[in-house]
Amino acid sequence: MKDNIILPSDISGINNTLPKTEVDFIGNNSRIREIYSVINLVSDSTTPVLITGESGTGKDVVARLIHSRSPRAGKPYIAINCAAVPRDVFENELFGHEQGAFTGAISKKMGYFEMANGGTLFFDEIAEMAPETQAKLLRVIESKSLRRLGGKEELFVDVRLLAATNKKMDDAINSGEMRKDLYYRFSVIEIHLPPLRERKEDISILIEYFLSSLCKQQKKNAKKFSDAAFNMMLRYNWPGNVRELKNVIERLVIMCQEDIITPNYLPVNITDSRFQEDTINITVGTSLKNAEREIILRTLNAVDNNKSRAANLLGVSRKALYNKLDRIEG
Repeated sequence: MKDNIILPSDISGINNTLPKTEVDFIGNNSRIREIYSVINLVSDSTTPVLITGESGTGKDVVARLIHSRSPRAGKPYIAINCAAVPRDVFENELFGHEQGAFTGAISKKMGYFEMANGGTLFFDEIAEMAPETQAKLLRVIESKSLRRLGGKEELFVDVRLLAATNKKMDDAINSGEMRKDLYYRFSVIEIHLPPLRERKEDISILIEYFLSSLCKQQKKNAKKFSDAAFNMMLRYNWPGNVRELKNVIERLVIMCQEDIITPNYLPVNITDSRFQEDTINITVGTSLKNAEREIILRTLNAVDNNKSRAANLLGVSRKALYNKLDRIEG
């Protein structure tokens, strides 16, 4: 079994397809390895799972991985983005309806629960679901049965339920967005995904993976980052997490016509962030000459050896910078 770790894929609305190949994790961070172990443990269970974490951390990928490793892998997998389905039609979509249940219901319709019978139903951004719909979902979890809208027959369903949210549950419960009793049902098993900034050692692995796979996908020549551009990517804070990283690399693969991706191809927010995120550790007692040397060389590296930009950032003239470089190199 490979110890590779997360690759996200975006889900909006309904998605009932899974890739034939198993989705793997990418990364070596200890927390990611722990999550990988938990996924292996819970996959065989029928207990609901709540996946939490910031947007773009790969919550949908973890849900798919749990399904693909479970005995239900060959059965339907339906993902619902609760924020994308209008509240006034959500219950109809979820539970289905009988013919004549309301104006326009000219025939009966199966809901997501029936469509996913025997498989897995994933509620992405569950806190966006209306509280009254959450109450009905709780009833289905407890009774393992439902009634279509306008129906009297109790239909039994066998569905593994997974849910995800990017909200802090305490806040969502206190604000009334999330029912406490439903939260307790899902939080028996809770998997929290760390943001990318808390597992920076995985950024280089993810960059190399996405660059290689997206070049193949877009039918482009293999590309690589210059050292300066690569370092900027490593130092960026990635507020959009793995999804943002993948999107940035996909744009670079499409837009960069060279085989080497240099800093001038990077988005402005990444090239600017290097000065906010990067730090230089200088031990007390380091000579002023050595400290100045480190600062100058690191600044030059950050701007891909552009002397004018480096001089501007350091607050000295170009001539003064050249004089300092002569002393460093001498």
